[in-house]
Amino acid sequence: MRFVMIETPSGSQVAVNPNNINKIDMVAEVVYLGLTGGTMVPTKFTDIQHAVDYIQKATPVSLEVA
Repeated sequence: MRFVMIETPSGSQVAVNPNNINKIDMVAEVVYLGLTGGTMVPTKFTDIQHAVDYIQKATPVSLEVA
């Protein structure tokens, strides 16, 4: 499974499976990633095009099982 790291406006990081992104929306100058299941992840992206570009080009992150 492929994950990309997304930084939220609060500065925390979230690992997101890009296959689960079904919507990218901008609300009140905040770009949100809409995931299957209805979760909306706020991001630090400045516009939708930057979000799309990053998600397409981001280096995947492997999560290790402890």
